[in-house]
Amino acid sequence: MLIRSLKILAAFTMLTGCTVQKKPRYDIILCIGQSNMAGRAAMAPADTVPLQHVFLFNEKDEWEPAKNPLNRYSTIRKEISMQRLGPAWTFSKSLVDAYPGKNFGLVVNVRGGTSVDLWRKGSHYYNEAVIKALKAQKTGTIIGVIWHQGEADRNKWEGYTGKFSDMIAHLRQDLGIPDLPVVVGEIGDWKGNSGSVNGQIRAIPGKVPFTRCVSADGLMHMGDTLHFNTEAQYELGRRYAAELIQLLRVR
Repeated sequence: MLIRSLKILAAFTMLTGCTVQKKPRYDIILCIGQSNMAGRAAMAPADTVPLQHVFLFNEKDEWEPAKNPLNRYSTIRKEISMQRLGPAWTFSKSLVDAYPGKNFGLVVNVRGGTSVDLWRKGSHYYNEAVIKALKAQKTGTIIGVIWHQGEADRNKWEGYTGKFSDMIAHLRQDLGIPDLPVVVGEIGDWKGNSGSVNGQIRAIPGKVPFTRCVSADGLMHMGDTLHFNTEAQYELGRRYAAELIQLLRVR
């Protein structure tokens, strides 16, 4: 009886052209940090069009085509009106260009104005990022983290490298990925008081395995000497992608 039923099902499938559709799997990137990762830059019309092969993890714990602002579904964000263009936009576009046919998932959970101390293991911001990443991990593989933060630590930069190293060690442990690639970025030095914290950020690859750092050289602010402007965010995203691609090649 079972064999007869299977034959009938097979015949029906052939006649109707029905096939079992596999759910797509995603190469997932966790995007965390403070306001320059969330993005405060103005968006051009082209920046409002959903990306191809890039998906955003939403408030329903589902994937949807990624469109700006990418920090819209952050569980820790400030008002939605503050969320604009960040580096994850061109970052993900660059990954699509580098790996044709792959589907990328962005888990963006950012909060402006936060210091590295507020991202330590056990903190609200850390916990929310881990919870969201673990949910997304059920439908794909986390291939990297991009982190942009440090503006809040300009005047208390001592020990930044160690604090970040500790946080990433815990994050890798909690996600079950001991060699998880992580890319960090310098902050803008438009006020001339970012040199010390940038030195701490640049030191991270020498202290933490499977990490790289992107430079902020030549990038301009949006008039507030704090946030990257639109062109700077485009370039910053491309720099993040280039460094992550290098990490993925040697991993």
